[in-house]
Amino acid sequence: MRLFARYGLEREEFFVDLAEAGVRLRVQSIESGPSLVFLHGVSLSSAVWAPWLHEFADYRVLLVDLPGHGLSGPVSYDVRTVRDHSVKLLDALFDALALDEAAVIAHSLGGMFALWHAASRPGRIRSLTAIGDPAVAFPGVRVRMPLSPMTVPILGTAMLRVPLSRTLYRRLLGQGLSPGAAASAPDELVDSLRFAARRPANAATVASLMHAINRFRRPRPASVLSESERRRITAEPLFCWGADDPFLAPAHARPAVAEIRSATLEVVPGGHAPWLDSPGSCAELVTDYLAATGFGSAL
Repeated sequence: MRLFARYGLEREEFFVDLAEAGVRLRVQSIESGPSLVFLHGVSLSSAVWAPWLHEFADYRVLLVDLPGHGLSGPVSYDVRTVRDHSVKLLDALFDALALDEAAVIAHSLGGMFALWHAASRPGRIRSLTAIGDPAVAFPGVRVRMPLSPMTVPILGTAMLRVPLSRTLYRRLLGQGLSPGAAASAPDELVDSLRFAARRPANAATVASLMHAINRFRRPRPASVLSESERRRITAEPLFCWGADDPFLAPAHARPAVAEIRSATLEVVPGGHAPWLDSPGSCAELVTDYLAATGFGSAL
């Protein structure tokens, strides 16, 4: 892929068939060392991490395309089973990657999936960095443009299937992430994301997911971690939060974060994808946290 070549990254690609979750996922592996599992946000793909990966040259980076994203297989999500499916998905993924204890770096939807798992299976994820608001896992989130129309059946799929020029897609990306992150994204990244999002199975998966976790502008109550669930999480997570995150301001997230044992919330310049706005600041926070949780690069 030209995107990874742009950053001098050599990758290996493989697929894992997860019978328990009924889906086939693409994984891209880069470098060597302690394993880090990267989970991206909704309607994106594992390609979104490429501009940041030089910061993790001493690790084995495992970039996962979530169901119905990138080149992974589709899933039809259901309101009643979406949380249970995500927990089974990550359990099966960690098993396939031979990770008894996982170090996870996750953005938005990926962060929500990881937090749901950490609340349901305390201990399997031993190190968790959640970057940006973790989708609708915390109280107070508003589902804004460009995500809100995706929650409407039929409309969501149609919206995702519309062929957009690079310029228009970059504008939408700026609404969802931040204008600065969208402006700095190389053309190779923008093209990779916009073409993957239009795949028919991907569009249908994302639309079903957005409907399963949201009611147009607000999360479904079952999507939000309860106080008791937040208190069950043992991963002592790091939250790396953009000061201008459009979906939930860091100040409004602090009460929920405070209920998670030994969790830390660090605010950095940027929006919903702060590693694209402030790559050095985010990387320093994350690598220090990885070392503190036993996943230092010297291992």
